[in-house]
Amino acid sequence: MNSFMTENTIKNVNFDYIFNEVKPITEYGIRAKKEAKPFIKGQEADLKTEFNKIRAFIESRQRRGIIDILKHIKNILETIHRAKSNQVLDEVELFEIKNFLILVEKMDKILRGISNTELKLLQLTPLPQLYEKLDPAHEKLNTFYIYDEYSKKLKEIRNEKRQTDKTIRLLKKRIKEEVQEKYSIKLNLKDEATISKSQKERIDELNKEVNLRVSGENYLNIIYKIKNTDEIDELEKRYEELTFEEDDEEYKIRQDISAEIKKFSSILQKNIKIIGEIDYLIAKANYAQKTNSIEPEITNKLQITIKGGRNLKLEKTLKDKHKRYVPIDLTLYKNVSCITGANMGGKTVTLRMIGQIAAMASFGMFVPCEYAEICLFEHIFISAGDAQSIEKGLSTFGAEIVNLEEAIKNSDRRCLILIDELAGGTNPKEGYAITKAVVNYLKNKDCITVLTTHYDNVANDEDIQNLQVKGLKLPDETDLSKQNNIENVQKYMDYRLIEVKYSSDIPKDALKIAKMAGIDEEIIKDAERYL
Repeated sequence: MNSFMTENTIKNVNFDYIFNEVKPITEYGIRAKKEAKPFIKGQEADLKTEFNKIRAFIESRQRRGIIDILKHIKNILETIHRAKSNQVLDEVELFEIKNFLILVEKMDKILRGISNTELKLLQLTPLPQLYEKLDPAHEKLNTFYIYDEYSKKLKEIRNEKRQTDKTIRLLKKRIKEEVQEKYSIKLNLKDEATISKSQKERIDELNKEVNLRVSGENYLNIIYKIKNTDEIDELEKRYEELTFEEDDEEYKIRQDISAEIKKFSSILQKNIKIIGEIDYLIAKANYAQKTNSIEPEITNKLQITIKGGRNLKLEKTLKDKHKRYVPIDLTLYKNVSCITGANMGGKTVTLRMIGQIAAMASFGMFVPCEYAEICLFEHIFISAGDAQSIEKGLSTFGAEIVNLEEAIKNSDRRCLILIDELAGGTNPKEGYAITKAVVNYLKNKDCITVLTTHYDNVANDEDIQNLQVKGLKLPDETDLSKQNNIENVQKYMDYRLIEVKYSSDIPKDALKIAKMAGIDEEIIKDAERYL
C-alpha cells in the first residue's frame, strides 16, 4: 500500500479508520483484506466488476445466509499443510475438513443463485468425492467418526471387541449375583462392598471367597472387590489386543484419508481464497449500507465530482456530539484547485474528505456521497502536518517541505495531491512565493492537485480553480460580542464551497470569529484599523 499511499497519507485522510471499520468474519476474509491492493489507472473495468459484486451482495436477500455460514468456517490452512507434508491427520482435523466441505457445498448453492448472465461471482468447487471419504456411512452429520464401513478388517475387529466386552460383562455379572446371594451383601456399580471390621465372622467368610479380593482398607472398614477368573483375565487380555489392532487399523485409515486430502489440497486452498474474497466483499457491502454510501461512477477522464460528500470519521464524531455534518459538493479537474476561506471554515476537513473518498473508491469501496464520479490514480498524497517529522526535530515548515518533496517526486505519475496550508509556518512573503511557485509547477502535471491557502492571489490565474468556503453567515441583528462562545462559529459557518473568479479576495472572517470568542473590543477595533 505504501507505493500508493504513505502511512502519513493513510492516517491524514482517515483511511486507517475507514479500513478498520470494514470487518470480515473469517480469518480468510481478514487475510484478503490485509492483502488488498488498490485499483489504479488502467484497471477501471476490474473496479467496475468489483462494484457489481458488492452491489449484488447488497441487493441479495441471501447475504444473511452466507454470513451465517461464514460464522462457522474455521481456519484449516495448517491442517491442509500437514496433509501436504504427508502427515497423518487426527480425528479433530478430519472433522474440520468434513465440516469445511459441508459449508462449501452450502455456500456454493447460494452463490450460484446470486450469479446471473451479467454477473459471475467467484464459484466454489464442492468435493463430493472427498466428502465420500469422510462420510462413507452417508449419515450427513456434523461430526466425524471412523466408521466400520472404512474397512472389512476394522469391522471384524470391532465386532470381536464388542462380543468380548459383552462376554466379560456377563461373566462379571454372574459372579456378582452369586456373591451377593451367597453372602447377602450388596456390591456397588464398581463391583465393591465395604464391610465394617467389627463384622469379624463376615470378614472371615469373605476372605475365603475365591471370587473376591481385598481392594482397600482403613481403620474402620475393609473393601472387597470381585476378582477376575482366569477366563476373564484371558478375555481382558484379548480385548486389549483388539484395542491395539483397532488403533492400528484406524491409523491406516486416517493415513489413507490424509493422502486423499493431499490430492485435493490445491482445490481446498482455492476454495479458501474464494471464501476470503467473498467474506471481504460482504464486509464492504455491510459497511456501505452502514454508512449510507453509494457506488461511484468510474471515469477515464482526470476528474473528480462529488455531490453531498462526507468525511466519515468527522461525521461520526459530530453525531456523537449531536451535531450536524454539512455535506460538500465540488468538481476537480486536471490542474490545481485552491480552496480558500477563513480558519474554522472546514478547508482541511474537505481536503481530507477528497482523499478519503478517492482512496475508498481505489480500494473497491462504495463512497459516502449522494453522487460521485471518480478517476483512478497511481498515487494519492496529502500534506496536512506531520507530527512524526516534528518529533524528529523538524520545524512545522521543515515537515511541510519534506512532505512536499514526496508530492513532487510522484507528480509525473497520475496523482491526487492534497496540500494543506503550504508554507504556513514561515514568513508570509516567502510563504506566498513558495506556494505560488508550487502551484505553477503542479498545474502542468498529469495530476489533480488541491491546495488550501490563506494567501491572496495564489489562484489569480485563469486556469486555476478557486473554491471558496462560503464562510460565516450571520443574521443582521446578531451582536457578535454577545455570542461569546467559539462553539457558535459552527452554528453560523456555511462550510459549502462556491467557485469564485480568480480576482476575488479571500474572505476575512478571522475578526468575526475573534469577536465571537470574546476577544476584547479594543483589540478588535485596533485590528480592524490595521486591516
